[in-house]
Parts: sequence; structure tokens; C-alpha cells
Amino acid sequence: MKTLLKETGQIIRFNLKNLLLFLIGYRLTAAAVYLRLLDAGMRFSLRQAGYGYLTLENAGKVCLSPWTIPVVLALLCAGLFLLMAEAGGLVAAYWAAMYSLRLPGHRIFVQGIQNAIQQIRRRNFGLFAVVLADFLLMNLFYIYRTLTHIKPVDFVIGEMSGRPGVWALVAAVVWGCVAAVIPTYFVFHQCMVEQKFYRDGKRGSVELLKGRWARTVIRVVFPQLLVVLAAWVLYGLLLVMMAVFTVFFVRRDLQFAFLIRASSWTEWIVMGAASMGASLLFFADLTVQYDKYRGSGVVRKHFFYTGEAMISRKNGLAALAAWGLIGGLGLIDAGINGTFLASSVAARTEITAHRGSSSSAPENTMAALEAAVEEMADWAEIDVQETADGVVVLCHDTTLERVAGVKSKVRDLTFEEIQKLDGGSWFGKEFAGERIPALAEVMEYAKGRLNLNIELKYSGMDSGLPEKVGQLVAEYEMEDQCVISCANINYLKRIRKLDSQIKTGYIIPAAYGDYYMDENVDVISIRSGFVTESLVRKAHEAGKSVHAWTVNEKMELERMRVLMVDNVITDVPVLAREILYREEATENLLEYLKLIFK
Repeated sequence: MKTLLKETGQIIRFNLKNLLLFLIGYRLTAAAVYLRLLDAGMRFSLRQAGYGYLTLENAGKVCLSPWTIPVVLALLCAGLFLLMAEAGGLVAAYWAAMYSLRLPGHRIFVQGIQNAIQQIRRRNFGLFAVVLADFLLMNLFYIYRTLTHIKPVDFVIGEMSGRPGVWALVAAVVWGCVAAVIPTYFVFHQCMVEQKFYRDGKRGSVELLKGRWARTVIRVVFPQLLVVLAAWVLYGLLLVMMAVFTVFFVRRDLQFAFLIRASSWTEWIVMGAASMGASLLFFADLTVQYDKYRGSGVVRKHFFYTGEAMISRKNGLAALAAWGLIGGLGLIDAGINGTFLASSVAARTEITAHRGSSSSAPENTMAALEAAVEEMADWAEIDVQETADGVVVLCHDTTLERVAGVKSKVRDLTFEEIQKLDGGSWFGKEFAGERIPALAEVMEYAKGRLNLNIELKYSGMDSGLPEKVGQLVAEYEMEDQCVISCANINYLKRIRKLDSQIKTGYIIPAAYGDYYMDENVDVISIRSGFVTESLVRKAHEAGKSVHAWTVNEKMELERMRVLMVDNVITDVPVLAREILYREEATENLLEYLKLIFK
């Protein structure tokens, strides 16, 4: 056992630089590509089923839609191919290491793609089931953590976890899966190295495992548990370091919000690193055992030299560059513009800063939006209307008397005249000279920083405001970053007609009627006092999300969290984040560190 473990460490270290280069690059780009595929598939399936959002209540109907199954199967096939390519690359790299040969990153990449294609050509479809099972078991903990960030799944997990016997059943299922995949432990090398068909490869794997079953199970499970433990320890240490940094360097009123946001990002990074470590360890150990158990009398195959012309350095680097470009652009696009997937299934209640962060800066100004970003709001709600010369500007009231001391109406002044007004002095001397911004300026600032809930102020059916705002959203490619809201349903119908990809929100002062069934509405924006469990359930059944306004009190914020409201619109985003995202362990740690360093 000691010898095998030592050899496993040796072949990992032997080509570690190129392995990391391949795995990090491949995971990032594959994730970006697959995220976009998931996003497009989910968007298509929901629209075909007549919904705007995926919720626990409408999930069953979406699954029964005739388009959902083909889309899911296509996404599953794409995911299996990506997993097989990663496995094929790692098998190639480690098998080369057994000959003391270092495969460069681009060769690992190309060989992985070739191996995946080869298994399709040889109809080794059973191997794709094996790679899925292995990756699921290797990443079981990380998948669980990811699923808790998805609304419908998180709810089901929460409900089920409290029932007696559930965790025992889960453990039994996991061990059952382990028992099912162990016989196929060596099938990757049988099919990729020995070039066997899947059925023959499985028989060869079972033959190699004779008398070694218990030892193999321990070798598979124990290192993976160590990786999970190491990930938790690392995450804990990083959390302590972030808490110390927060206490000393972050503004006091933002400390809790900052720590929650930072800990969330840290968790994703640590989980990603641990998942890559699990794959590196699994395939390295698999290769060492395979070579050992086959015996020295068997001639090894230099399978990674096949197709030399296809995987020349020039062609390999070109393929890797093309893959990286596609994935990189997808990742950048997702980061800047957001995704429909993220906004539809995010587990936590999101926070919208009302008229920007209107408790920290004058409402509907750039200063208010900058404060919303600083206070880590997910969204900013803004009000828009037209000037006399047709420019869309931010302003809530019909007249400018309250915010600029001028009794004129917005629609009676040109944009140039409005730009000369002081929109900040009424709030505080430090904001003297703050301008009333155009929507275009706001969108340029918010792109990639802040989601926008743009409320259209009704100004008659002859107004071109809906079309102008919709065109600006499309021009800045912010369909996944914006919701256009209005209390007038006809304005929303015009938005839907202009661009069906733009999400719309129906503002309702009170709950009445079956407004949640309207196909022109994606978001129900309603006064928090009228939000009930029944309303949220019915809206979710109809595939709508629920935004509650304007929630500034602790008790009401707590109530919105319990009711699983999708978004709260508030004047105090920092308080909202503290209440909605409160995590006892994190808070106690922060308070403890504060006491130490006082």
C-alpha cells in the first residue's frame, strides 16, 4: 500500500505543472461553455412551457413539457462528452508519465478530445455512464454545496434533511453507487490504453480486481474524504483571515455584508480547487494500480503517440487557443451580463436598493447607484421618464420640485436644461451639484456591476418610453441584467412585443385578481404588506418571481425571508443583507474577533 501511495504521488509531481495548466484551463473554459448551454437550454424550455422562471411549484409542469426532455438529453450528452474529454486527458498524461514522458498542456487537451471521440466511434457508451458515476462520487460533497444555492433543490433538501432515516438512506445509496462502479474501476485504461470495447474492458477490470476489492474501495474512498477534509480546513482558515481583514480594513457598517460576499466567493474557489484535486488524485491512483496489477510481463501500449500529425504542437496550440477563446468569451460575457440561469434559480433572496441606495445618497442619482454597489446590493431600482426632447432620465416625481427645487415637470424641460439643475443639495451639502442622470449613463455604469429594475413612469399611451427603454437594454446587451417594471400592463405588453427576452415586472400596490397568470409578466412587484405564503406559492406556480417593496424593518425582512420572496426592495441594503443572509457561525466568529481586537 505504501509503495502504491508513494508512486501515486510521484506521477502527480512528475508532470504537475502541465496537469494543472490543462485542468485549470479546461475546467474554466468548459464551465463557461456549458454554463451558456445550460442557460440557453433552460431559457428555451421555460419559454416553451410558458414560464419565465423556474420555481419549486412549476418544476413538475416544466419537466412534463414536450421540449424539456430533448433539451435535457442534449445537455446531458454535451456534459458527458466534456467529462470524458477530461478523463481521457488525465489518463493520457498519467500513462505517459509511467514512461517518464511529460505531455505538454496542449497535448493533454487534444488527447482528451481524441479519446472522447474515439469512445463514441467505438460505441463504448457504457464508459460514459462510468465517467458520470465516477465524477458524481468524486464531487458528491461539492455538488451538494452547489445544489443548496438553487431555490427548488435547496427547499427540497431542507425539507428532507429533517426527516428520520433520510441521511441513512443517502449513505446507503452512495455506498450502493460505490459498489456498482468499483467493478468498472479499470475500464478507462482497458478502453483507452488497451483499445478494448466496453464489455471486454469491464471483464478485464473485474479480472484485475480479483482478491483486491476491499483494498480498492479503501483506495478510492479514503483519499477523497481527505480532500474534502482538507477543503474544509482551508476554507475555515481563509474565513478567519477574511474576518480579521474585515475587522481592521472594512467600514464598520459594511463588515457583515462584505464578509458574507467574500466567504461565498471563497467557498466557490475552494470547492473548485478541491474538485480538481480529487480528479488529479483519482486518475493518478487509478493509473498506478492498473500498471501494478497488470504485471510487468504485459507490454504497455504507447497509445498517446497515435495520430501524431493531428496533435502536432502547432495544431494542438491552435485547438487549445480556440477552445480557450470560446470559453473565455463565454465566461467574460456571463460575468458582465449575468445569466438567466443565475437570476432564475439563485437560492438566496436578492436585495434591491430602492432608487439606488436612497438612504445613503440622493435618490435616482449616480451617487445613489455607486452607494448601492459599495453596499453590495444585487439590484438597484430606478424610475425613468422622458424629457421634452425625448431623452430618458431618472426621476420619480412628475415635477422636479422635491429633488431640484424647480416646479417644472420633467417632460417640459430639455435634457440640457435638466443637466443644469442641482439634484443633490436637498439630501445633503456634500451632494451639492449632483446631476439628474440619463438612463444611458446609468446603464453604462451598471453593466457588469449592478442589476437594474427600471420602473417606467406612466405618461400616456402615446409616449414612446417603453420602446426607448427596451432599445437601450438591447443596445447595452443587458437583457439578463435588467427588469423593466411598470404599474401599467399595456406598457409591459409593448416591451414584450419589442423584445421577448427582456424580463418585465408588474407593479401592484395591493393583491387582487389573477395578475400572476398574465403571459406579459415575469415579475410580480408588490407592497410587502400584501405578500402572503399563498401569493408567493401561486406566483411561483405560474413561473413568476416575487419582488416585495419597500422593506426597511427587521421584522418585515425576516418575514420576507421565511415566505421565500425572491427579491426585497429596500432603502437599507446593508441591513437587508445582514437579516436575509444571517449565518450564525459567521456572525459569532466576527463578533468574537471584534472582542479580541478591541
